[in-house]
Amino acid sequence: MRRRLGATLLLLAACARGPGPASSGSSPDGHLVIAHTNDLHTHISPNRAPWLEGEPEIGGFVALSAHLEALRAERGEDAVLYLDGGDLLSGTPLMELEAHGALGGSMVDLLGLVGCDAWVLGNHEFDRGFDNLQGLVSASEPAVLSANVDGAGTATPALAGQQDAVILEANGLRVGVFGLTTPGLHRLASPETMARVELAELEPTARAQVADLDPRTDLVVALTHIGLESDRRLAEEVPGIDLIVGGHSHTAMAAPEQVGSTWIVQAGSYTRSLGVLEVVVADDAIAELSWELRDLLPEPLPAAPDRAVVRAVADLERALADRFGQPVGEAAEPLTRAHDAESGLGRLAADLVREAAGTDIGLYNTGGLRADLVAGPLTRGDLYTVFPFGNQLVSFELSGAELLGAMLRTTHAAAGARAPMLMWSGASWTWRERLGAPEILEVRVGGEPLDLDRTYRIATNSYVAQQWEHHLGVEGRDLRDHGMTVLDAAVAYAARGPLRAPTDARVVRVD
Repeated sequence: MRRRLGATLLLLAACARGPGPASSGSSPDGHLVIAHTNDLHTHISPNRAPWLEGEPEIGGFVALSAHLEALRAERGEDAVLYLDGGDLLSGTPLMELEAHGALGGSMVDLLGLVGCDAWVLGNHEFDRGFDNLQGLVSASEPAVLSANVDGAGTATPALAGQQDAVILEANGLRVGVFGLTTPGLHRLASPETMARVELAELEPTARAQVADLDPRTDLVVALTHIGLESDRRLAEEVPGIDLIVGGHSHTAMAAPEQVGSTWIVQAGSYTRSLGVLEVVVADDAIAELSWELRDLLPEPLPAAPDRAVVRAVADLERALADRFGQPVGEAAEPLTRAHDAESGLGRLAADLVREAAGTDIGLYNTGGLRADLVAGPLTRGDLYTVFPFGNQLVSFELSGAELLGAMLRTTHAAAGARAPMLMWSGASWTWRERLGAPEILEVRVGGEPLDLDRTYRIATNSYVAQQWEHHLGVEGRDLRDHGMTVLDAAVAYAARGPLRAPTDARVVRVD
């Protein structure tokens, strides 16, 4: 059976911060503010907000600190909690800086400095392996939560310092917070990491946590990294959760959602926005609720940011400029990505891995492209934000018949099915919908018709090759590591001339 670990009390004063404005405000009894972020992905500095006019750069930890300090000053230090919905890691070159023996370890330092109370394990925390994550968790002053990530063959947390849940005290209220991590971790983390981890089912785990926390608290909060759709299902299936603070789907919600008696919120991504939830708690439930998603505009800041945060960010920015600020090329035009369709940046990624490996075909997963590129000079750091995972350039062989099967999976994704979308280079095909299903009509590889009996060599990143069952449906043969990362290949590709988006459609629907 699933354990019910006793929650631990975490005093708000335990989050050490440098001197900031004194708290002069206060909140009436039963009133509570929960500030929240998610999917920070090592974005510590302002970055582009495409939903705002002119696409200005907003956010970052200095602005986050200022907004949190303003909330504490207005509502009272004791009445404000700050929670994060996971995926601290993987997104910018900060991931390559080591702190506390962990790549990306500066993220937990910054969360501590801004007064975070708890964060939940996201899937990208596992990107650099189990031992790297252990270093991150061990160094974290904020509580690190996940009730469904156990050690393999155990009923105990997988990592030393990880907790199922924590009870936070705020304005006289006891707030029970438990964590949940996406069950998709099994196909997102490496096999070596997953050999040390066992995932418990979400709903039974949540029910056990509610049963444990509800009698001892005034409010039960699920801090999740499972995505908005899964949050909705969780709210439907598990009564007793007052609030779900979510992450994983990078959803910038326009308004909070209520499913049954459970409220759901999520705050976008990349430290550009802050969710601010104000609740009145009475009779062991939320009696009143208001919520807004605040864009963290660089000016005017609502309060002076914590000086220790300003110093820490400045030091990290200098280190990153020294290591990743060198120019490597130019983008002749904006290069953008899409999750479930062909895109200019996606075609370019497939082209560059095919060219670097010298293969018949290049493939790239849309989820592996983590940023767009604006027109103008490019640094190594700019390209890193597109290819941040440290994946190796690899190639393998498939027969023409196996290749056709992989193409059909991509076609299903293009037709709107929930299937992984791959970008292709060196191959193109037409398809139509027939009897309610996609049908491939004509396939060409290197300008020639696909030969079902021929062997083709395909280049991609090591993640796609490793997760072949999910992306391709068939395991490649004669796997070769080409001795460079995809980022290295992209830097070399950019050095040969200005980058432009390939315009030839490769997965073409016909009537």
